[in-house]
Amino acid sequence: MFIDEAKVILKSGAGGQGCVSFRREKFIPKGGPDGGNGGKGGDIVLLCDRNEGDLQNYRWQPHRSARNGTPGMGRQCAGPNGEDLILPVPPGTQVVDDVSGRLLAELTEHGESVILLAGGKGGLGNMNFKSSVNQAPRRTTPGYPGETGTYRFVLKTIADIGLVGYPNAGKSSLTNMLTAARPKMAPYPFTTLHVNVGVIEYPETHGRIFMADIPGLIEGAHENRGLGHQFLRHIERCTLLVFIIDMAGSENRKPWDDHRILERELRLYSPVLATKPRIIVANKMDLPKAAENLILFKQKVKDMVIPISCYTREGVDEFLAKLWKAVKGSPADRPKPPVLAAITEPKKKKVVRAVVKKKPAAKKLKAKKSAPKKLISKKAKSAAKKVVRPKVKSTKATKKKSKR
Repeated sequence: MFIDEAKVILKSGAGGQGCVSFRREKFIPKGGPDGGNGGKGGDIVLLCDRNEGDLQNYRWQPHRSARNGTPGMGRQCAGPNGEDLILPVPPGTQVVDDVSGRLLAELTEHGESVILLAGGKGGLGNMNFKSSVNQAPRRTTPGYPGETGTYRFVLKTIADIGLVGYPNAGKSSLTNMLTAARPKMAPYPFTTLHVNVGVIEYPETHGRIFMADIPGLIEGAHENRGLGHQFLRHIERCTLLVFIIDMAGSENRKPWDDHRILERELRLYSPVLATKPRIIVANKMDLPKAAENLILFKQKVKDMVIPISCYTREGVDEFLAKLWKAVKGSPADRPKPPVLAAITEPKKKKVVRAVVKKKPAAKKLKAKKSAPKKLISKKAKSAAKKVVRPKVKSTKATKKKSKR
């Protein structure tokens, strides 16, 4: 089973603790402190190894940890460092932080290595704290703890050629015929469930080409339909895409419709795949209607088309020769990237519905709203009833009259 993605939980080693020790030897009455430092914890190191095929080892053993450092010892002896944990991964592996989703590292060349988690630093022994005022220190420091993290290893296969096509188009048959890989072949769709990488040997030039076969694509693959969308990342690094088209239309589909849908799905999935050079292989030319469809196909598609038959091996030698020129040849012999055009969605049929005119409803006369009455409190009413009389100033004459 091919495993191209795995979640791992890693932990680097912790540092060893410092030692408290004093020198006790004959004829040396004042030996002093001689406690050594603790050892450093082991690192988590990723190593790119071309002998690794997939990430199967990490699927079943996701928890990995490096060794801790050893505590310090007397006589100024430092503890040994913890052993580093080296994790071999295949070329094309990406390391993604599972929490933030950020890309941390990418290993593509054999022998390339990266320290993913550093081990903890060892603690200090008491010999580091002696001074003129503290000649017998008993102070030490503990070792630093190791780092922990949860990561996702994602494998993107490094190949020269990527095979793209519908299910039952003949991708596995072509891989089985040209390489030593043995993918499953059967007369029903979706027989390929994982990526198959094969090597095409060229004895004349002592060269080789790596070819990746991914599960078949269907319409709507960019929306997670089918199986091929899970493996499209394996052909992002390819220098050339090979479209396998069933030219006989054995699945009751038109070849030019298959090509149009495949182009559209690649563009919607990734702009990187949309700019890849490509070669079209017209397969199943031994079946009826294949020659007639090939003529119509060349009129509608302007890319390079190579007719072959995996059953009779017709045109296979010509295909291998053009394949070598397209991948390893001079820049003039290689196909040019396609010109990107706007993606047109299929037009939907308009549904015409009868419009029924409704009679206008009689307008209702709206009554004029009277102004809202002002609310008058009881105190205001009583104040309004009272008559305000002017005050008369008293004089001497008025006072005499009042006395009489």
